[in-house]
Amino acid sequence: MIQYTTNLPNKVDYYDLLRTVYEDIDVSSLSEELDSTIACVTVYNGERLVGMGRVKRENNYLCIDDLIVKLEDCREEIQNNIIVNLFEQLNRIKHYDIAVRDCLNMTMSNEETILTRAAEKKAEESSIAIDNQLQLNGFASV
Repeated sequence: MIQYTTNLPNKVDYYDLLRTVYEDIDVSSLSEELDSTIACVTVYNGERLVGMGRVKRENNYLCIDDLIVKLEDCREEIQNNIIVNLFEQLNRIKHYDIAVRDCLNMTMSNEETILTRAAEKKAEESSIAIDNQLQLNGFASV
């Protein structure tokens, strides 16, 4: 039976899972990697760790890292559930972790800025088109 938890795996299970994807693993950095985790989802099939995903902060960005699922029949479904669970955790964490909230707000403000600029450009293009049409019809633009 597949079970999802928000607990970090132990180092041995983490190492075994990483070995399914990476050939060269710096064992000395495993503790540091796990300690830098902001949110984590581990997936067990019985007692066996079959997948995990975690979020860590790099500079002013939150990154999904180590999204790994061992070969399982429902691999894609497990990966999707890991991502959904990570986002749910981040939405809870942002209420009390200012660093997470700042990263999420920065992303939102960047997206809002892009959308605002696109809307302003479209409005400007529409205004120019209206002015051109008025001039063609013999009316002066205001």
